[in-house]
Amino acid sequence: MQAKLVASQLWLICLVFVPLIAANAGYRASPKLAGPAAHLAHSPEDNMLNSLDAALEKISHVYMQALLSGTHTPELEISLRALEMELYELLDQLFKQHRLKEYMKYEAEVTRQMIIYNLLKELFGYTQHSEKSK
Repeated sequence: MQAKLVASQLWLICLVFVPLIAANAGYRASPKLAGPAAHLAHSPEDNMLNSLDAALEKISHVYMQALLSGTHTPELEISLRALEMELYELLDQLFKQHRLKEYMKYEAEVTRQMIIYNLLKELFGYTQHSEKSK
């Protein structure tokens, strides 16, 4: 169980820190390991996509805070929930504007961030699992 916990922590740390290391080392990392908004290039004048980028960046910073502190607190849960709602509202606006190309790119990234978020909660024992008794 301890090895599983350590392996999970290392995996999450890699997801968070590899983009930072890659940016500072001067080499180009794999797009799958790049930061949240690294592969989502768009016009600087597009306020909606800039807002999505900012929200994705905020949620990444919250993950780093949780990983470095080693806990997932109710305060983090509140800020993550607010960011999650903001992300989904912005995605909904993109969809309503029929910007499907951008919607698909950002929807995939938001889904990736939510998977990391749920793994983080599980890692710190913040989620309640209903296990079947044998």
